Amino acid sequence: MAKPFAGSHAIKKGEVVGRIAAFYDREHAFLEEQPTGGCGFFEAINDQELADQLFDAARMWLSSRGMEAMDGPINFGPRDSWWGLLVSGYEFQPLYENTYNPPYYKELFENYGFQNYFNQHTYLRRLEVGQLSDSVYERVKRLEESPGYCFKHISKKNLEQVAEDFRLVYNKAWALFSGVKAMDREQAFRIMNTLRPIIDERLIYFAYYNDEPIGFFIMVPDLNRVIGSFNGKFGWWNKLRLMWALKVAHKADRIFGLIFGVTPEFHGKGIEAGIIRAFEKEVPKLPYKSLELAWIGDFNPVM
Repeated sequence: MAKPFAGSHAIKKGEVVGRIAAFYDREHAFLEEQPTGGCGFFEAINDQELADQLFDAARMWLSSRGMEAMDGPINFGPRDSWWGLLVSGYEFQPLYENTYNPPYYKELFENYGFQNYFNQHTYLRRLEVGQLSDSVYERVKRLEESPGYCFKHISKKNLEQVAEDFRLVYNKAWALFSGVKAMDREQAFRIMNTLRPIIDERLIYFAYYNDEPIGFFIMVPDLNRVIGSFNGKFGWWNKLRLMWALKVAHKADRIFGLIFGVTPEFHGKGIEAGIIRAFEKEVPKLPYKSLELAWIGDFNPVM
């Protein structure tokens, strides 16, 4: 379903000094306790009055369409791409498709009246064998003694089946959370097909019980380690440079944990430990040095 949207920008002395977009999802806006729209794509100089004018433009447009609350800064698409406001961690290079903004944005939003909805955390660790906690190995041992469990990385030759396994787990593990929509087959395959050029088969793991998918951990090389020198351009030449950097030169030495999920009926059984241990076995063969896990929401204490 298309999302109605409007954009606004601010000009000062002949220069664009701010922008914002407002939008809502016809299918889901009215499922919340208050009909809720979104604002995003926000950019502004450090000027509270100017920011307030942009927020006002978005709020009034949403209000005129029946919205009673405004969520932001968010994006048109899923929460794993350019959602939220960065408030700490500026000493680290941003992850690909993760939001980045100047520190003063926090004050611009809060001074207008925005309140924190939930926190998303990011964790970074070096990839080293034998550094997992004893409890992880203990849970793995119990799984190995239980028949029916299997943990393995994917093959791109079976990408259509990978997409379907992903969809089945995702719809059980994630679609229960507020604001997360169930995924259909076409959407799941489109996601996997989009990832195909950068997929390293050894970075995507699935857990199975009696051949039924029950969990996944999807990681990808962090493209920001490579594309910073592209200066915002992504024509055919830079696409070739990217493939060479990823597949030949292995210049992307950091990987990004894109999404992790376990179906609810297998929570507490150590499935995440089994997946992590399967990945650890491959670590010595990999060219990557560190792993960053992002989008760990405080609404998901299990993670």
